[in-house]
Amino acid sequence: MIVAVSSSVIKHGLRSLRHGGLPLFFAVVMSALGLFSMTAFGTLLWNFRTLSSAVSESVAAVAFLDLDVDGAGAQEVRARIQLLPGVDRCTVMTPDEVLVRARRGLRGGAALEGAGLQMPWVVEVIPRVTLQDSPEARAALVTAIGGVAGVDEVAHPGGELARVDALLRLMYGAGGFLAVLIALVVVVVVSNAVRLMVLVRKDEIAIQKLVGASDAFVAAPLMLTGIAQGIGGALLGLLALGVAHSSLARVVGVALSGTMGALAFEPLPPWVLALVVVGGGVLGVVGAGLSVWRLLREGRP
Repeated sequence: MIVAVSSSVIKHGLRSLRHGGLPLFFAVVMSALGLFSMTAFGTLLWNFRTLSSAVSESVAAVAFLDLDVDGAGAQEVRARIQLLPGVDRCTVMTPDEVLVRARRGLRGGAALEGAGLQMPWVVEVIPRVTLQDSPEARAALVTAIGGVAGVDEVAHPGGELARVDALLRLMYGAGGFLAVLIALVVVVVVSNAVRLMVLVRKDEIAIQKLVGASDAFVAAPLMLTGIAQGIGGALLGLLALGVAHSSLARVVGVALSGTMGALAFEPLPPWVLALVVVGGGVLGVVGAGLSVWRLLREGRP
């Protein structure tokens, strides 16, 4: 009995797909366009998040030591800084190394030439604090480094990291808004496509109801049609995303690598792609469910 009912439901669902015509095609294409836009933005967000995390983990806090601190004292200061929570590693730079780096940064360092110029010992600190941590945590680490005996001043690009953090949060918000908007569009498109299928099959559905077909038997093929539309749109959107990534990833990587170092524009991981397919099916179910609910509530197609 169960096998016979299931077979009949699947047969009616496949027939609805075969006779879906232009509404079905339009629903799948619109779903594909929406999910392609969402996954393309998700790919951009994924790579920016990875890049920003790498940048934040590689940015060092520079502790300038007192001028009267010698090499042995610099090593002691380094050891005390290393014990602070949130510090990954730290290295000591001699005054000569500091002077060479300063001249390199000033493109020749003519302004640093002169008698009596004395550079301090420096401890370069790589923190474990990342963009995912709060700005207060980063500020607290800088304050703790500045409180170590022998440290005169601490330089840390906290303002730049805060701006990157704010941009990342803005992209998260934009991504959430885009996801909600696209989800609504997909649901509406699938719902209207299923509604048109109901109108096309209204005589058949009426006969089914007359011979005693249950609401579940009438609704199941339509729900299967909605699932197929959602999954089909998701797969088509992911196919378009793969084509776009294979053709544009190298160009984007080369364009950004000039100013941000070597950058590989990575695709979304497989588990995210699987979630997109599942999400497309869920949106298809919701869209079809709206039309089915309207059909059952009205008691007629």
